[in-house]
Amino acid sequence: MRVILFLTISAILILGACGTQGTSANNIATDSSRVLATVDDTQITEQMLNDELEMIPPYQRASFETPEGKRLLLNHILERELLLTAAIDLGLEEDSFVTAQVELAMQQVEIAKERALIQTFYQQEVVDAIAIPEERVLDYYNEHSLDIYRQEAQVKTSQILLTLEEDIAAVNRALEAGDSFEAVVLEMSEHEPTVNTSGDMGWITINSPLPYLGEQPEIAEALFTAEVGEVIGPYSTIMGYHFFLVTDIKEEGIRPLEEVRESIENILKPAMVNSYFQDELLPQLRERYEVEINEDAFLPDKNMPADSLLQSAQNLMETNPVTAIDYFKLFIERFPEHERAHQAQFLIGFTFSEQIEDYDAAIKAFQAVIDNYPESDFVDDAEWMIQNMGIAPEELLLD
Repeated sequence: MRVILFLTISAILILGACGTQGTSANNIATDSSRVLATVDDTQITEQMLNDELEMIPPYQRASFETPEGKRLLLNHILERELLLTAAIDLGLEEDSFVTAQVELAMQQVEIAKERALIQTFYQQEVVDAIAIPEERVLDYYNEHSLDIYRQEAQVKTSQILLTLEEDIAAVNRALEAGDSFEAVVLEMSEHEPTVNTSGDMGWITINSPLPYLGEQPEIAEALFTAEVGEVIGPYSTIMGYHFFLVTDIKEEGIRPLEEVRESIENILKPAMVNSYFQDELLPQLRERYEVEINEDAFLPDKNMPADSLLQSAQNLMETNPVTAIDYFKLFIERFPEHERAHQAQFLIGFTFSEQIEDYDAAIKAFQAVIDNYPESDFVDDAEWMIQNMGIAPEELLLD
């Protein structure tokens, strides 16, 4: 019975659940408080119907804005209200399924709130807090001025395309009479992709194909020798007859800093934001809110065999040397009489020396091998490491 009830309600609610907020020109009620129907003591008003309409996607809404559509929508509201009233009368508000769904919805609300809080904090206190120093922008600009920010000569042009040769004279007459190039484009050009943009073909780089036309050396040469505002043509191509207007020119050289500043800041900012977040803000927040971590909870299980623990420590020496040292120490602590305890002590010193380059800590660890395991095969190695750590391999070879 519960499944049937749930499916029925879902079917009735679907109109409201899948919609997006919107505004309809036909959705203006003369009196939004006008009562359209009642269910027991509940009034269904014009405003409730309008709210329901706005939840329907725009592409489906029109069919519900007619009088017949509104009545159909009202019937859906009535059916939903009837089932809701009957369910409350049966005391289903305390039903385990209902309470579970409410709790789940509340959890989702809380999760959405937390995500919004985190996102807002990160934007305001991390991203917006970072201002890129001018010297860094200049350094990046100067470093890449000869590659990224160097531009070749460019012209921006618009065209009129004719398919009939006899129309050329009409274009010439219109331009000579003072008609604007844009007006002639709208009236006479037959190139659909550019008609509605005043014939604009965009920027053309020297030695590059022309948009829509491909390689046209004669036209390109004329465009790059023309002045801004100059009309050239007609030129004949397989498409027809073309007139061109040069609307702007960019000389060969380095793009101005202000033109590329935003792109430079977008390149530099992510690394600065991440550095500030990881190296400054997080440590501050950890200190402010007194973060404490139970490190023991992340140690290997107490039942882990000695050989497995030692192998785990050795596996971590290169990738995570700090944790490797913790594991070696744990091995000695748990298995002080193990036949390989002296090896673990030596590897502590070796990791400090070769991976972390903390020579003071390494000397103490190697000295512990000498003092605590005088019969160990590693004593000679420990003494040698104390004497030679930090010396470049090539120097040792020469010695």
